[in-house]
Amino acid sequence: MIHFNNVSKRFDREGKSFWAAKNINLDIQEGEFITVIGPSGCGKSTVLNMCAGLMKPNGGEIYYRGKQVEKINTRVGYMTQKDNLLPWRTVIGNVEVGLEIKGLGAKEREKESSKFIEMVGLKGFEKHYPQELSGGMRKRVSLAKMLAYDPETLLMDEPFGALDAQLRLILQAKLMEIWKETKKTIIFVTHDLEEAITLGDRVAVFSKRPGTIKLIQDVNLPRPRDTFNIRFTDEFSKVHTTLWDALKEEFIEEVIGV
Repeated sequence: MIHFNNVSKRFDREGKSFWAAKNINLDIQEGEFITVIGPSGCGKSTVLNMCAGLMKPNGGEIYYRGKQVEKINTRVGYMTQKDNLLPWRTVIGNVEVGLEIKGLGAKEREKESSKFIEMVGLKGFEKHYPQELSGGMRKRVSLAKMLAYDPETLLMDEPFGALDAQLRLILQAKLMEIWKETKKTIIFVTHDLEEAITLGDRVAVFSKRPGTIKLIQDVNLPRPRDTFNIRFTDEFSKVHTTLWDALKEEFIEEVIGV
């Protein structure tokens, strides 16, 4: 469904150039849940931006359903670490934004929005404003807003990174329920190795900048997965050890500044 062919991205800052990502090669199947992990600044978010058509690569090509991505990719939805909710709109008003862009009438918008608000567990909060919600609830609104637009693929850039550990587990479980129900393709960027293993069919490990994929690891854990207890299984430990061996050198060099 998505094909990265030797993709590279260079940035120019204050008269200097640097490569954020280099020679990315990756194939993603329809309906797959793939997680991406690596050191800060290794190009993970840049790869999502290029897949969404927000940036153009300086080398290589990205293909979506066989067509090269050369402009904004309207088949994907994008959820960032910041919730980006409109503070003057209620929960249902925020979820309706994409439906308004599509030109749906008021009654149809309300019907569709209500369905996704219930899906993310916020029924009864339709008339609340973002400032009246907790951080976790705001994330749920952002997820409902993206789903209501009905993109084929969900691009998720550390969406749960700012939440506490317990709330992250709850939202991971909710996301997997929604993924099972909607059969969306998901590319999920995270700094949390346990989160990457818990959620993903495969985990792509990025090297330090310029980021390239140094390992793609299959996660052969049965589904549905118990986000609260799966990390205590032997298979989880084996995958964790393999991925940490690939990651630790990158993170050690990042910390000591090598």
